[in-house]
Amino acid sequence: MSQRKTTKTIRLFDMKLSSAAKKEVNNVMASGWLSTGSRVAAFEKELSKLLNVPYVAAVSSGTAALHLALEATGDLKDAEIITTPFTFVATVEAIMLAGAKVVLADINSDTLNISAEAAARKITKKTKAIVPVDIAGFPADYSALKKLSKAHSLKLISDSAHALGSKYAGKTMPELADVSIYSFYPTKNVTTAEGGAVASKNKKLIEKVRLLSRHGLSSNAFQRQKSGGWGYDVPAFGYKANLSDIHAALGIGELKNFEKNQQKRKKLAGRYLQNLSQLSDFIKLPPVAAEICHSWHLFIIQLNFKRLKIDRNRFIAEMSKLGVQCGVHYQPIFELSYYRQALNLKASDFPNAARAGKEVVSLPLHTLLKISDIDYVCECLSHILGRNRR
Repeated sequence: MSQRKTTKTIRLFDMKLSSAAKKEVNNVMASGWLSTGSRVAAFEKELSKLLNVPYVAAVSSGTAALHLALEATGDLKDAEIITTPFTFVATVEAIMLAGAKVVLADINSDTLNISAEAAARKITKKTKAIVPVDIAGFPADYSALKKLSKAHSLKLISDSAHALGSKYAGKTMPELADVSIYSFYPTKNVTTAEGGAVASKNKKLIEKVRLLSRHGLSSNAFQRQKSGGWGYDVPAFGYKANLSDIHAALGIGELKNFEKNQQKRKKLAGRYLQNLSQLSDFIKLPPVAAEICHSWHLFIIQLNFKRLKIDRNRFIAEMSKLGVQCGVHYQPIFELSYYRQALNLKASDFPNAARAGKEVVSLPLHTLLKISDIDYVCECLSHILGRNRR
């Protein structure tokens, strides 16, 4: 590979809204109703079909979805919630917002998901729920986690922000867990610009989420306008977490291309796996398994520094010089100053997450990429590793 700086740029993330999404948004803009209304209901219906569960509540973000899902399960004062240290800060943030104590359990070093064995060691009389996070779109070990939750009468609440389109043994996450949450942030496989959803087989739980998301009001403005009445009650303390029809319209439009986009992601990820399979001495590739349908939200590799003379920052900088943008998903929670102090965390208590936190690199993966782009990323990666092997 040439040593000169390239003019080619492969972005870590990029997107282009579909014509269907633009049309849906324009229709809402012309309708005279912009906030929560008929398009939110239609978006929820489409998600319900996709997830194969009867009840879905769309809300303002994935963070709000997890917070409200937790609150809807019951009073969490003095309760302990077990989750993973290898996640975006929003997971821990939502648990704390719900009034519970965060308890972290180490991860499986191959999948980067919470270890059921590690979670089992953290269960106490105060434990009320386990919150696995489906990192990159690879589902957590729901077989083991369901057994563990059932044995200790715990709620299983999946943070599936990455996992729209993922399945474990043929089932979606809300088919397996008591309740699941999703995110529709712009980088996700389906976007509403900002937004999230709570999905469950439990009708009462979803009704509680809807109530909480609209300030605890017994009805929203669209429902009152439709019925011709004005009165409402506030039977519960609530929050401002509703999704607007404008955001929902984006989601409805993007869902029309979802299956096609998922096939594209699978094809691109497959090319990565094929091209990089010969570099196992230097990198660990994302896991694949027969019983898993991976959503391929992210493509995360782990660098093997025992075989390399380069650190992660230098690796990312060298890739950038060649026009390839890389990222890090994620810095573990115990590396973040506020949570390290607030939760009294030590990296040494989570050896797998600590190691992963220093080794992971996310390579570009989005539907605007071509196979030739993947080949170029792999060529750059191989070149850099080849020049820096021990």
